[in-house]
Amino acid sequence: MRIILVLGSPNSNDGVLSEMAESRVKVCLSLYEKENTCIILTGGYGTHFNVTEKPHAFYLKEALLKNGIPESAILSLVESRHSVEDATESKSIIEEINPEEVLVVTSDYHLQRAKIIFSAVFSQSEIFKFIPASSEKVDSKILRPLLDHEKTAVKDLIENGVRF
Repeated sequence: MRIILVLGSPNSNDGVLSEMAESRVKVCLSLYEKENTCIILTGGYGTHFNVTEKPHAFYLKEALLKNGIPESAILSLVESRHSVEDATESKSIIEEINPEEVLVVTSDYHLQRAKIIFSAVFSQSEIFKFIPASSEKVDSKILRPLLDHEKTAVKDLIENGVRF
C-alpha cells in the first residue's frame, strides 16, 4: 500500500485554491495509481490560510474529484492548522495502514521543514519520500514572505527541535 499525503496550503475567502495548492493537486494527480494507492489530505482552518466555513482539505478533495480521482481513494481529511499538525494528526491513520511508502506532497520551498517535522514525529521515517510541488508560478510578492518564513522556521526547528 502506498499513501499520497498532500499538505495544506492557502485558499481564498471563497474556497478557491491558491497557486500553491493547485500545484500540490497537480503533483498528487501525477503520482496517483489506481492500485494500492490512497490519499490523505491535510488542512483545516487558520487566518493564514483558510477562513471559510469548510476545511482546506475539503477544497483539495473537490479539486481531486473534479480531475477524476475516485472518492474511494481519498482516505481521510485531516483538519490540521500547521505543518506539525499535518504530521501528528495524520500519524494514527498512517500507522494503522502501515504503508510501504508515504509520498508527502508539499511546495518546493517547504520541503526541508516538512522533512525535519516528519522525521521527528515518525519513527519509521524511511518510508517517507518528499515530493516537491513547484512554486514557480507563485507571485513573488506572495512567495518572498513565505521563503523568509521558511528560513526562520527551519532555523527554529534546528535550534529548538520539533515541538508537538
